[in-house]
Amino acid sequence: MFGRIVVVFSTVIVTCAANDTNLTVGTRTGTFIGGLNDTYPDVRQFKYIPYAKPPVGSRRWTSPEHLAHSSEVIQSTVFGPACAQYVSAIPTAWVLNITGNLVVNYGEGLLAGEVVQNSAEDCLTLAIWTPANATPESNLPVIHFLTGGGDVTGGVNIPTQLPANWVHRSQSHIIVTTNYRVNIFSYPNAQGLNGSTNFALQDQRVAIEWVAGNIAAFGGNPSKITLWGQSAGSSATDMYLFSFYDNPIVRASISSSGFAIGRSNNQDFSGTDLTFVAKPLGSDFEDAHLELQCMRHFPMARTENFVGQYQDNSTLVNTSQLSISFTRQVDSKYVFSDADYAERYLNGQIAQLPKIIVTTAREGSPLVSYPINDVSAEPSEDLVVSRTLSTVCAAYNTSILQNEVSLTTYRYEWAGSFSNITPVWWLGAYHYSDLCMLFGTYLIAPGEISDLDVQTSEKLQDYFLDFIADPSSPPSKGWPEYMANDATSGGTLAQFGADGQVVQFVDGNSVEGTFFGKRKAKVVKSM
Repeated sequence: MFGRIVVVFSTVIVTCAANDTNLTVGTRTGTFIGGLNDTYPDVRQFKYIPYAKPPVGSRRWTSPEHLAHSSEVIQSTVFGPACAQYVSAIPTAWVLNITGNLVVNYGEGLLAGEVVQNSAEDCLTLAIWTPANATPESNLPVIHFLTGGGDVTGGVNIPTQLPANWVHRSQSHIIVTTNYRVNIFSYPNAQGLNGSTNFALQDQRVAIEWVAGNIAAFGGNPSKITLWGQSAGSSATDMYLFSFYDNPIVRASISSSGFAIGRSNNQDFSGTDLTFVAKPLGSDFEDAHLELQCMRHFPMARTENFVGQYQDNSTLVNTSQLSISFTRQVDSKYVFSDADYAERYLNGQIAQLPKIIVTTAREGSPLVSYPINDVSAEPSEDLVVSRTLSTVCAAYNTSILQNEVSLTTYRYEWAGSFSNITPVWWLGAYHYSDLCMLFGTYLIAPGEISDLDVQTSEKLQDYFLDFIADPSSPPSKGWPEYMANDATSGGTLAQFGADGQVVQFVDGNSVEGTFFGKRKAKVVKSM
């Protein structure tokens, strides 16, 4: 288990570090000693900041608990572990074709079929990147980012999601990235919990509360936090606006390739999947509460390996075996049904905040079944289109509801297919690939970097910065609000990277594609 690193310095040394390099920051829950980024020394980073009590032992499968006041001095120069997760043995595009999109797991194979060795239950930590010269008087806007991973993987230390390049370029904002529980340790859906589940969504709230209470010490403005998520983190961002509509803390949101509406949620309301795992591990109780108490004592790795290896087996060997899954479940508190989300929109039970909605042109290309028996082939194009449209339709339906209740909404489509981040042609503008441009991490991918790469990345970064600086009206780039209310009015979207252009503004009907039966983009204007 990754223990918290507590270092006691003399007053003279701590004071010197604070004065010379601004690397020591005191908060309510401890004093953190950060470092300067190796590549961008004008960026200050704090890689390890606990935001909640470790959810271990008797706190496994319980709601996160706030940390007490503390005067500990904590080294924050090394990332903490990712939350407990598994390295699948199933070949995917993420493993075989795409660079730097998985949590760093030193020394373990990308198809290991084992628990991620650099993961743990004591994982509720976040990381912060600021300009090196930021002070408590800086009052910089803050992006709070939630990573994706389908509710089963993900975390802070993912190379293409590290934001030092972006902070280096702007010198005008702060980025926070958060670990939260995933898979069976977040979504046990256990009978013995009496409906209490969805712990990741609760983790995220506590992390936001910690940031709001402490970010001023790092130079951030707690009244200028924008919540942004990608994929599973994106749908969580969307769901957050309903769960905490009367006290959202944040002042704007960005959802990239994932939405509350249109998401498939876990249907195992009887808790049989947890029981299925419990029995072979040795917890064979008829009483659901005894089963849960017993399961709290099993080693994390043993539990994670059983779930992961069983699921791998159902794909690789025995496709007819019983399916088990540990993902979000409707509880009408943190997760609602699609019908409830629509009703809550119309009843004003959503945070009244501006929003950016993001999709990519080929959302489905890395998400459908990979051609395991012929890795030089491409996946089924019909499946790619179908999976892409499911995300695009969810984005459209969300946009229409946003317009219906007069919530400021901006939309963009990522349509670039640049060789260094898209190494095989059929990936195209795949789900996740725009993150490389936003974080500026296309620079670490192999291959030639063109002027178009650079210009498109910088333009995307600047559009986002305009939004977090003034979410109600991004002023300087001329990005119009998305306004659509039926199939004949598609609204206007910013489209990045298509046709050799940095950005164009196009009619939304072209992005919805076969959803509207219109395929050719109508260019409103380009830049």
